[in-house]
Amino acid sequence: MMSLVVGVLVLGGLGLVLTQTPQGAAQTPAPLVTYPDFPPTPTVGPNPTAPAGLASSNVLFQSAFADTRALAEWQFVDQTYVIADLAAAWEVANGRLVQVGSGAARNPSSNEAAALVGAETWRDYTIRTSFYDEYNGVVGLIARYQGTEPTQSSYYRVRLFSTEHQVSPKVVLEKVVDGVSTTLAETKTAGFSPRTWHTLALSVQGANVQVQLDGQVLVAAQDTNPLPNGRAGLFTYAIGGIFFDDVAVTTP
Repeated sequence: MMSLVVGVLVLGGLGLVLTQTPQGAAQTPAPLVTYPDFPPTPTVGPNPTAPAGLASSNVLFQSAFADTRALAEWQFVDQTYVIADLAAAWEVANGRLVQVGSGAARNPSSNEAAALVGAETWRDYTIRTSFYDEYNGVVGLIARYQGTEPTQSSYYRVRLFSTEHQVSPKVVLEKVVDGVSTTLAETKTAGFSPRTWHTLALSVQGANVQVQLDGQVLVAAQDTNPLPNGRAGLFTYAIGGIFFDDVAVTTP
């Protein structure tokens, strides 16, 4: 009986301790996890018009991605081998072509992704696009693409990296033959600024290949054994977060 009374008194004392309100002002307990303040997602504004030097009345192809039907005009390929379930994903949203990662889950991937358009008979032309990089960091264009197997195809390609991308050089113009790449020219510029619109153009004229960013020549090369003809295309990594608009392919 005595032990029962002692037990009740002990429990009662604990209850008083646990429920006792501390003296003074009430204190809010510190959070277990503190999250950093993230800046708001930037609004993707209107894209720029093409610089005057890129204008042409001889249009082979153009698209402003007015609706999802524009997707039918393109062939989307992975330039590195991936299983079908992890293929690069593209969609049309708000009047733009958007690279949205890879696979059904839209997970970011470092796989090389391309969107091709046109005919293999195309020879001398300029492919131009407006682009807005939110967080991808890599953009490019393709010309004279030939082949049905992406890892064994031939084409010209320019790759540009943003100022936030830890790689050098920032501009690489290359020739790919049967899947093997050779650098034609490169430059160690600062890279393009992310989260703003730019206009990128890749021109092929005979043996001459030239790249322009916002109307200014970035790099140029002359190929002693030029690829003869082929389709045009867009290039990026399957990371997501990059927008394309107002794509045009024009002849001189």
